[in-house]
Amino acid sequence: MPNQIISDLYEELLQGLADLNQMKKIVERSFIKELELIKRSEDIVNRDAYLFNNALTGQLEKYAFRDTTKEDLERLTFWHQNSQYCWLLMSAYERFEVFIKQAYKELAGRDFSTLNKTLIYFSDTFPKIKSAENKNPFEINLRVAVHLVAKMRHTIAHNQGSVSDISLFVNKVINGSGISTNRKDHEEFVSQFIIENKIYILERPVVDDSRLYRTHDMYRILISYLISYAHLINHAAE
Repeated sequence: MPNQIISDLYEELLQGLADLNQMKKIVERSFIKELELIKRSEDIVNRDAYLFNNALTGQLEKYAFRDTTKEDLERLTFWHQNSQYCWLLMSAYERFEVFIKQAYKELAGRDFSTLNKTLIYFSDTFPKIKSAENKNPFEINLRVAVHLVAKMRHTIAHNQGSVSDISLFVNKVINGSGISTNRKDHEEFVSQFIIENKIYILERPVVDDSRLYRTHDMYRILISYLISYAHLINHAAE
């Protein structure tokens, strides 16, 4: 028989992630419209003076001027959209963390300690999870993938998604997962989500011979790692 508590937790997770995905669609549509407006603009779009309220005089005073070109606005808009995706991803991981903490307590009979100890417990206790971690359609170790999203969440929450040392970030993901095999593949896997020293999860063009413009939905891919691991736990608890 299925474990009803785990099943209920899993369904709650799915509904929470679906809510976030609806928000992502709203964000995407909004930024598409914004970029269309920018493309129709002149080369220099804005000349702005930025103001602050002076605590000594109570007056508005200028503290900076900016001439913003079309290229500037496009770049800022892309990064702004990316930051919105990042905050949604952070929320998604936090919902996933609630699920695994409660599932761990239900199945192991003790409180959550660390992410890696919890995933090791699931892997060591349930052979199907251990097998799926190593061999799955993603062609990446699923435990490494979950640790990647966890590290992304930490970086977004505490450093606005900025990665000062890419090698250190990659090593923390891999070493934290405890997976020592296929290190080069895992390094390439983690590094693809960092561009210009920032977590980058916007849609990316599919490069192939097709004439149709298609994109890889990087947010969906990252969410898929979390849902897949939760799905494994849910089925293992049956």
